[in-house]
Amino acid sequence: MFNNNSDFYPTPYSIVSKMLQGVDFKFVNSVLEPSAGKGDIVKEVIKKLEYCHSYHYNRSAVWDIDTIEIDENLQHILKGKGYRTVHNDFLTYNSFKRYDLIVMNPPFSTGDKHLLKALEMQEKGGQIVCLLNAETLRNPYSNIRKDLIRKLEDYNAEIEYIQNAFADAERKTGVEIAIVKVNIPRLDNSSIILDELKKQEQHKEKDVYNSTGDLISADFIQGIIEQYNFEIKTGLRLIDEYEALKPYMLTSFKDENSNDPVLSLTLSHEDKDGNCSKGNSYIKQIRMKYWKALFTSEQFMGLFTSNLKEKYMSKINELRDYDFSMYNIYTIKIQLNKEMIQGVEDTILNLFDTFSHKHHWHPETGNNIHYYNGWRTNDAFKIGKKVIIPLNAYNNYGNRYSPTDYKVTDKLSDIEKVFNYLDQGITADNDLKTSLNFAENYGDTKKIQLKYFMVTFYKKGTCHIEFTNLDLLHKFNLFGSQRKSWLPPSYGKEKYEDMTQEEKQVINAFEGEQSYKKIMLKKDYYIVETSKLLMLA
Repeated sequence: MFNNNSDFYPTPYSIVSKMLQGVDFKFVNSVLEPSAGKGDIVKEVIKKLEYCHSYHYNRSAVWDIDTIEIDENLQHILKGKGYRTVHNDFLTYNSFKRYDLIVMNPPFSTGDKHLLKALEMQEKGGQIVCLLNAETLRNPYSNIRKDLIRKLEDYNAEIEYIQNAFADAERKTGVEIAIVKVNIPRLDNSSIILDELKKQEQHKEKDVYNSTGDLISADFIQGIIEQYNFEIKTGLRLIDEYEALKPYMLTSFKDENSNDPVLSLTLSHEDKDGNCSKGNSYIKQIRMKYWKALFTSEQFMGLFTSNLKEKYMSKINELRDYDFSMYNIYTIKIQLNKEMIQGVEDTILNLFDTFSHKHHWHPETGNNIHYYNGWRTNDAFKIGKKVIIPLNAYNNYGNRYSPTDYKVTDKLSDIEKVFNYLDQGITADNDLKTSLNFAENYGDTKKIQLKYFMVTFYKKGTCHIEFTNLDLLHKFNLFGSQRKSWLPPSYGKEKYEDMTQEEKQVINAFEGEQSYKKIMLKKDYYIVETSKLLMLA
């Protein structure tokens, strides 16, 4: 299946076992597999973690595993197995998250670059296990390879060369490999402030407002990412400084290992993942903050109706495990576009039902619809020019007129957004909240002009909607009738004259011959695919 990928060599079980020998999983909570393939290495890592923590009776232990894979087919396999895929190309992966272990079988052709990247990520401490083409180390012909060998020597890396390791593998090769293991000790916490105080130098704080003033660029997405990066950096710096200063702030002169600091640094929300470091817990909470900001912004979610917003807001808890990066934002945006196609269609049909039988029990709503004989059914109907829905613009306490109440504005906004999908930007904007605010200030209750219709509010708790854009109303009825199969399958595909008598009867009952011919002249407007209605900001 993946033979066209010249760099994809699934890691044999025997080699994975050798790679994981010597790793102390008692101290491993966060793991990255940056060339995850089908997840063979991750699978064995999880087994090791489960065994280690069960052996030490650490029932509450949790671990945090991220994967990266550039091949889209392999990404689907990883996600299908339930593995978290946080990026596509390790060499462009920029994260502030810190990993206890990076274990990898990178592409043989760029193994030197991948290992250098891993060393850079772990420079403040952590383990690395890497499978390389032995030629990468035996023949350091490039500056990159020379730099790699120099750093491996500095870190006292353990290197084991193995012949014919892939001779019996899923994908065979006679290449000699090298297993490289690096254990970089955690750096002793040091404080810039302490160092400068010891040198009796004046510490000058940077003007935060000046330093952040240029962070927000013209592009909304890029700007919010830059702001996120700045906030992560400042928070992690504060955490590092606190950890360095803790030994100097103990409550007594007893053993520092059993002594609490006078000053504590806590997160606003308790970390439910248990064993995450303070830095990684902080990153998760900041991610949540920015994902929530994105999902509530008009720039990103402006066309979502309230039910669709609620659906996608529920995904925020999952997103705390993913960096707030351009790659992840656009990955989610693509996913939203795909899911929204069905979501938009459901939203339009839900409104079609709301205007018709949903409120049929209300005495006044019986005139909302006009029945016609549909395609092989007598239950077909279309929405009339005037519609009545239960919507109370009067405050129950004091009977005060309040069309700007959130329940009223949310409902009318959802209705307007449905017609925004169908209108596709043709009609000029008319701000709904401004119009309702004007009506409230002047006590105007009748025929309040909104973008596509006028509304009239009555004290008995109803709202009368009168459509002013009849072409758009017809498009709405056409969309609903087609999706409910009330119109012939040939609708919009054949001329009226070429239809059967049975098809003509349905057309006549729905709109008449002249109206149908008008539709045929403007098919691009009246008959559209759901995907074309989706216009995310």
